[in-house]
Amino acid sequence: MKRRSVRIAGFTLLELLIALAIFAILSTLAYGSLRSALFNREQSLQRTEQLTKLQMAFMFISRDLEQVVNRPIRNTYGDTQQALFTPQQTYRLEFTRSGWNNPARTRRSTLQRVAYGIEDGVLMRYSWWMLDRTDEKPTLSQPLLDGVGEFELRFLDDKKEWSKAWPVLNSGGDVPRPLPVAIEVTLELREWGRIRRLFRLSAAEAQLPTAGAQ
Repeated sequence: MKRRSVRIAGFTLLELLIALAIFAILSTLAYGSLRSALFNREQSLQRTEQLTKLQMAFMFISRDLEQVVNRPIRNTYGDTQQALFTPQQTYRLEFTRSGWNNPARTRRSTLQRVAYGIEDGVLMRYSWWMLDRTDEKPTLSQPLLDGVGEFELRFLDDKKEWSKAWPVLNSGGDVPRPLPVAIEVTLELREWGRIRRLFRLSAAEAQLPTAGAQ
């Protein structure tokens, strides 16, 4: 009987190596695309989160400044402090505002003393439980925005003149000073650069300058 030689079909070593090489190339390309997509998604989420925090910070500032009232206070030493002024130390801006919600109906004023400042690159909002306080330490310290390099202020008075401090020099005294018409806030942010916003004080009875005026 004659034996027939049977040839078994399969891959040669060279074909297997070529297939593995192609698979490795396709896997590398797919991983690179996936990594790029994940990186872009992460960057987008970070940007969205930063933008949300920035909008929230300006919302707090806007809400506070829109309710500024001309009510001076007394500090722990009994000295009079203006309703709104720029301290030389610790805080960049301090003022009295109205509209402090009291859902628990506790026995307290609806006026609140508020201040803003920078701590280790973080924009902070400070507030006190009492207006005429017995302790300089704020009752509440609330971080609003990180990555803040500078927090600059300009004040527009009723004569439509700008100044970098309030009250204006040589306008002190215990007599309550008129509030500024508007306050310009400029933040220097690590991710966004310089951002400027202008806030009108509704308690000040004056008109803002025309658009583009400095």
